[in-house]
Amino acid sequence: MKKLFCLLMILSAACRLTAQTTPTTAVIFNDEDLVTQIFGKNKESLLNEFLKISPVEESAFQSAFLEYETEKSPWLSERIALLKMYNEEFSSLDERKMNSLTKEIINNDLEFGRLQMRYFRRMNKLLGATRAAKFFQLDNYLEQSTREFIQNQLPFIKELESDRQVYNHDTKPLSSR
Repeated sequence: MKKLFCLLMILSAACRLTAQTTPTTAVIFNDEDLVTQIFGKNKESLLNEFLKISPVEESAFQSAFLEYETEKSPWLSERIALLKMYNEEFSSLDERKMNSLTKEIINNDLEFGRLQMRYFRRMNKLLGATRAAKFFQLDNYLEQSTREFIQNQLPFIKELESDRQVYNHDTKPLSSR
């Protein structure tokens, strides 16, 4: 797990260095491809290793995992669509649209939390409380890692972006003005 964390830190630092320019086109990523790109293994392999799924548990776990990923897919697609919308329109978003978009992203997160709660109950029955908690710990870790990767590809909201550009062009920090 330490190796995974170190790899994530190196990748996120590299992403920050390459994300200095503002993208003008939408950035779309496939969740599974990102996990493989970031960690060198697909999500299923990482989960099987981390949870030590026995041959007896494998069939039931694979079924529950595939159902979870299938139900998670529309949530992920919606999240990517919202980020794509932001990315394509960030320079022209008014207050009303920014308010709406932010609420949609928050609601998307709430829906994902409800999905996880439903599947926690199921994983708890299949794997026990400790391994069910490990499942969601790793799932959240992978989710946050892919979110960070995608987020690093997106421009900041207008004011934050303009402040950053002012700071980058001057050698003095903004607070000393």
